[in-house]
Amino acid sequence: EKMGISDPKRVYRAQDMARGDVLFAATGVTDGNLLDGVKFGRTFITTHTIVLRSSSRTVREIKARHQDLDKF
Repeated sequence: EKMGISDPKRVYRAQDMARGDVLFAATGVTDGNLLDGVKFGRTFITTHTIVLRSSSRTVREIKARHQDLDKF
């Protein structure tokens, strides 16, 4: 009940489970249909991320090149 689910047998719709401004983000680890996986270069690492926000109905795709390899 702390999560707002009072009837565990009820079939919940997306709008029942995720109310208000919802933000979803995912970064590929291995190559897939939606995202590229992490790529390792000699001096950098490339990541591919998608971010979706319900209130603005935006989808952002981010390809980032990380130079600081110590973070990985």
